[in-house]
Amino acid sequence: MIVEEIPTENSNVTIADVSALEHNIQSKGKNAYYFAHSHKATGPKWDGKIEPRLLSRESSSNIDSSSSGAGLVSSLSKSNITNYAFLDEEEKVKLYVNLAGVGDCCSDDDIKLDFTETSLRLKVMNFVSPGSGEGDEPENKKKGEDRSLVFGKLFGEIENATFRKKTDKIIITLKKKEVKQWKKLVA
Repeated sequence: MIVEEIPTENSNVTIADVSALEHNIQSKGKNAYYFAHSHKATGPKWDGKIEPRLLSRESSSNIDSSSSGAGLVSSLSKSNITNYAFLDEEEKVKLYVNLAGVGDCCSDDDIKLDFTETSLRLKVMNFVSPGSGEGDEPENKKKGEDRSLVFGKLFGEIENATFRKKTDKIIITLKKKEVKQWKKLVA
């Protein structure tokens, strides 16, 4: 193997210490065929673990502490309510969320509705499904789980959103900003 000195900042570096790509770039400069590949990755060095990890240095914001719609959009993966229907009326859209027993196990304070002009989040706290608490005494009542329904981008803009709690469902009324037909709920 032939070892030649490469004129670099560090004169102790030999061709055996650099890759062919780096050698080509160092010897031919901007005229190198591989010049486009000369950039270095600026991310963290791989630690060999396949588990995902946070790459940004910023702390993730909690949706409850955010007053803007960015928090609503970032919590899209947290939707765990899948049984709902919507009705498009002229000036409003009604959303029927089916949750068996929600009227009995949740108070109005347990239901929170956050919205922006283009997004919506319904959060139901302390929800206990009807079959999970059978045989329990009232004083040993199980702590419920949190349920949520999130739409990051609605079909149109809304001015206001309100909810009414019924025995087995929650009815959300969205007041449209402009009168137009909504063919679907999300854009």
